[in-house]
Amino acid sequence: MRASRTAALTLALALAVGGSLAACSSSDSTDAAPTPVATPTASDSSGPLVGGDPGTWSPVRVTPDDDGSTQSLVVGQAVIFEGFQEGASFESSDPSVFTATDAQGDGESTTVAGGQALAAGTSEVIAKDGSVDLATVTFVVTAQ
Repeated sequence: MRASRTAALTLALALAVGGSLAACSSSDSTDAAPTPVATPTASDSSGPLVGGDPGTWSPVRVTPDDDGSTQSLVVGQAVIFEGFQEGASFESSDPSVFTATDAQGDGESTTVAGGQALAAGTSEVIAKDGSVDLATVTFVVTAQ
């Protein structure tokens, strides 16, 4: 009786483990496939995209060499203006689409010039040194 009891327990355990493994590897045809999520691509000057929120992506970097270019952005995406001379100002033709800010600071703590896409549309940003235009970049912003 003891041998058959041990065999029955062993068989029950084997069936339970085998059933659990089979359930892990089987696929139920009623499971819905995950819905693919479209992710906008970054411009050549930006880093990798991380996460679904454009505010978490590496900012698009714009330099004086980008003068005359058109940059594609999505709402929420940030831009950093790099390589412009100290004191350069940045003016957006449509601040409701793209807002631009100048570098600010007192020497101890300084922010960089940049901006953010706020709404779908087109905005032209002119980098200036006083009355002299340094560069003009067009931002085409789409909804994510």
